[in-house]
Amino acid sequence: MKKSLLFSFGFIGEVGFATAIPLVIFGLFGRYLDNKYGTSPYFLLGGITVATIQIYFYIKALIKKAIEAFNKLNQNP
Repeated sequence: MKKSLLFSFGFIGEVGFATAIPLVIFGLFGRYLDNKYGTSPYFLLGGITVATIQIYFYIKALIKKAIEAFNKLNQNP
């Protein structure tokens, strides 16, 4: 029980970082480009869109890996 609880907290933390970091990086880069070219808010929205797509594929792979690890965790007492 303790192992699965720690596994769950670790997974939640990893999903949080996987979501926050790309949004901040691509959002700030889009904002920088908007300020440079005067195209507000188009590059910001584009950056958020790219970050969302990247997050989707990363979390999809992360969930697949987590399911496999959780199944291994439950098989070994």
